Amino acid sequence: MSISPGEHLTYSIGPRGSLRLRDALSKYFNEHFCPSTQVAADNLYVTPGLASCIDSIAWALCDPDDGILIPRPYYNGFTVDITHRSHVQVVGVDYADISRHSSMNDLFRPEINTEALEAALSKSKTRGINIRALLISQPHNPLGRCYPPETLKAFLGFCSRHQIHLISDEIYAKSVFQNPSMADPTPFTSVMAVSNGLIDPLLLHVMYGASKDFCANGLRLGVLYTQNQGAMLTELVKSRQFAWSPHLVQDIWATMLNDKKWLDTFFTLNHELMAKNHSIATAFFQSHKIDYFESNAGVFIWVDLGRYMLPQRFRSQGHSSRLRSNMSEADLVACIESESRLAATCIECGVMISPGSIYASEEFGWYRVTFTLPEAALREGLHRMGKALEFSVQE
Repeated sequence: MSISPGEHLTYSIGPRGSLRLRDALSKYFNEHFCPSTQVAADNLYVTPGLASCIDSIAWALCDPDDGILIPRPYYNGFTVDITHRSHVQVVGVDYADISRHSSMNDLFRPEINTEALEAALSKSKTRGINIRALLISQPHNPLGRCYPPETLKAFLGFCSRHQIHLISDEIYAKSVFQNPSMADPTPFTSVMAVSNGLIDPLLLHVMYGASKDFCANGLRLGVLYTQNQGAMLTELVKSRQFAWSPHLVQDIWATMLNDKKWLDTFFTLNHELMAKNHSIATAFFQSHKIDYFESNAGVFIWVDLGRYMLPQRFRSQGHSSRLRSNMSEADLVACIESESRLAATCIECGVMISPGSIYASEEFGWYRVTFTLPEAALREGLHRMGKALEFSVQE
């Protein structure tokens, strides 16, 4: 790629992003996300990463102390992105008290989500919180599965009934791989593919970025799809005056997107490597009799290490005893300390895993373990994790 001073080193593109990148992204979305309405370059807004994108959306849609609903567990970065500048409240959607909820699989069922969302909205109104939006991850982070179309339609219906915005973070859209242990895995479906006629298009916003599917966190490039070209766009432009994406970096991503042969080769290889590493990690968990949530998307595995970190009185009881909502204040403090202690032991052994509390998990004992790194590093990391677990048992 050649550098043109007139294109790459001036202010000419403005804060919305280069036309070349937005054209490339519109074609990419239309081919890979199968939207019910074709995505045009004018519907896209480029940001310096998805953290910036979420921050901009919160700033544009909400007033201070308004709320955004997010199903639990959820990506820990959302809290930072939503609250720090806009002072908007993250309102976690609880599932533990839903009558028909009995396992983690239920978090992907449409009727369970509808009931949980209505309860969360009602509770928010009681607390005086004005809910402005629902934010979902598709595929789910940290659970590593895709919502089926029926559940996406339930989200759309809920937002349409209450006239709130639906924001879908689809940054792992092309990070779905084969997991032989899942008999009938749910493939990725973009909310753009099922939204037609179910919601006012001005209420729907989809986020994507180069970080995950393209293994390029350092490019710091995100994109927002929205048909809301009025007040929301005006606020986005205002907020982006302080954070433009370099034109040169945008051209790097545009070059990737426009090379269809390279894209096909890259995604095929990436999916193969993800599937291989996933099998290595799950084989380790199985050999250590560690439970985990079966997944086929994203770069992480949701792992149950409760028997290594929970106070002894909780280890012999069922999962309901591990729910935050069922615990006394003293038990909550004890479990948080135990959870942090196991994470610290792992760090001392030279490996990092993320405790479920930072993802607002309703149940103690879960950790997010990333498996997408070179095979030798993955095996060494798992070995160190095993050592840390041995130390935890001895304590």
